[in-house]
Amino acid sequence: MDRKEDREILRKGGFDESEMNRLSRLRKDHAERSRRQATADHRRLEFIRWLVSTGKLSEQIAS
Repeated sequence: MDRKEDREILRKGGFDESEMNRLSRLRKDHAERSRRQATADHRRLEFIRWLVSTGKLSEQIAS
């Protein structure tokens, strides 16, 4: 959003500077949340792989 061309498009669309700044912050916040979620998902998958590799988790149902 901080690219000059993007800002010009928004300006032509009626956005003022404060709205563009808010959009930029929103975009950065969303990217950060997505990055944190991907990291958490990766860690969960690594834990599941460890459970499977150590035999603590399998497809069989315990009776």
